Amino acid sequence: MPHEAHQLVRALEQQGIRPEDVGTVINTHFHIDHVSNNHLFPKSLLYASRQCYDWCRSLYAALLDDENWEKLVLKYYPETLDHEAARERMTAMRRFALRWWDETRLGDRSRFRWIDTHPLPDEFEGLVTSGHVPGHLSLIVHTGSQPTVIAGDALLARELEQNVITMIPHNRQQFLCDRERVLALAAAGGLIVPGHDREFAPEAGQPESGPSSPAPDAME
Repeated sequence: MPHEAHQLVRALEQQGIRPEDVGTVINTHFHIDHVSNNHLFPKSLLYASRQCYDWCRSLYAALLDDENWEKLVLKYYPETLDHEAARERMTAMRRFALRWWDETRLGDRSRFRWIDTHPLPDEFEGLVTSGHVPGHLSLIVHTGSQPTVIAGDALLARELEQNVITMIPHNRQQFLCDRERVLALAAAGGLIVPGHDREFAPEAGQPESGPSSPAPDAME
């Protein structure tokens, strides 16, 4: 989240990396908790889906409409009424938008490279997983002996995903299909990095530490 930028900087410093050393940033999607620290990397190219960029910016504009937001948001989440407690989550998402949404934190638009027209760096393979939001991007990283799948929010956690406090899917059926695709990619060997949990190896079964923990600060 924006107020946790110092944690990101510190984690990089522990690896001997300064923000200005980072040449490439890849955004899985444009929810607040995934892109609000782009501005920390002044020399980087920013890779992302143009569809997702436009969709999320339009969504947040609707959420900031004091009089009409509840009706407008149904355009972006047409399955809202099918989800238990969706209204509460919409209200919470709007509260976060009012507090944290700031397009200047996304980085200058001239630095973006849209995956529709610009290939990702060689070690990355993109996988569009649009159930969470349209144009959501998951990544397969081809370094080391086994691939690593960076799921973004196509897969929120190893288990008990209902405990992760985040927005409902844009399309629930597509979200479930995307989740299975991500799991299948690493099933024969490799790691998955979920959007709101620690990395894990699918073939290793459930982790010894037990169920994944809820993420109370992860509301998008």
